[in-house]
Amino acid sequence: MLKGKDFTEGVKDGFPIFLGYFTTALAFGLLTRTSGFRFVEGVLTSMITFAGSGQFLMMNLYNAGSLLLSIVVSVFFINSRYIFMASSLSQRLENPRSVPGRLMCGFGTVDEVFTVASFKGHKLSYSYMAGLILTSYVGWVSGTAIGYAGGTFLPEVVQKAAVITVYAMFASLLGSETRRGVKALLVASVSALINSLLILVAGLSTGLSFLISMIIATITGALIYTDEEAGIE
Repeated sequence: MLKGKDFTEGVKDGFPIFLGYFTTALAFGLLTRTSGFRFVEGVLTSMITFAGSGQFLMMNLYNAGSLLLSIVVSVFFINSRYIFMASSLSQRLENPRSVPGRLMCGFGTVDEVFTVASFKGHKLSYSYMAGLILTSYVGWVSGTAIGYAGGTFLPEVVQKAAVITVYAMFASLLGSETRRGVKALLVASVSALINSLLILVAGLSTGLSFLISMIIATITGALIYTDEEAGIE
C-alpha cells in the first residue's frame, strides 16, 4: 500500500527530473514525427522504453536504415547500465523481496532516478520510489506527446532540425564524463575511430559498424577503468 507521506516526498524529489525530461522529450517527440512515426507509435515508444539516450540512439539508427537486429542489440548495450543501477538500488529497498516493487524499480530506474534515490540517507520505501518514478515517467511520456503534436505547428525546416538533438544529447553525456577524467574521452575516441573506419574503409552499414564499435569501446572501457571508477563496490 502507498504511504502518502513517502509518495509525496518522491513526487517532490522527482519534479526537477520531470522538468528536465519534459523538455528533452519534446525534442524526441518531434523527432519521431519527422521520422515517419504515427502519434500512437511515438508515444508508445516512450511509454514502453523509458530510456532517453537509448531512444534517441534508436531513432538515429532507424533513420539511417539500420537492420532491426542492429537497433535492438545497440539499444540493449547502451541501456544495460540500468541493470546494474537497479540491482544496486534494490539493496536499499525496505522489502527487497517484493516482486511487484522490484519490477517497478527495475523499469523506472534511469540515470536521474538512480542518482536522486542514491543520495537518500535511509532505506527506500516503495511508496517513495513510486512517487519518484511516476513523476519522472509522466514528464518523459507527456513531453513526447506534446513534442509530436507541436510539430504540426512548426515549419518543416525546424522539424528536420530535430535530428540534431541526438548529437547534442550524446555530446552532453560525453562532456559530463570527461570532467571526471580523460578515460571517457579515450573510450569515445576509440569508438569513433573504429566506427569511421568500418563505414568509410570497410563499407559496412551504419547500424553494424556502430554495434561493432560499441562492443569494442565497451571492452576498452572495461580494461582501463578500475572498479572504483566504474562505480562497482
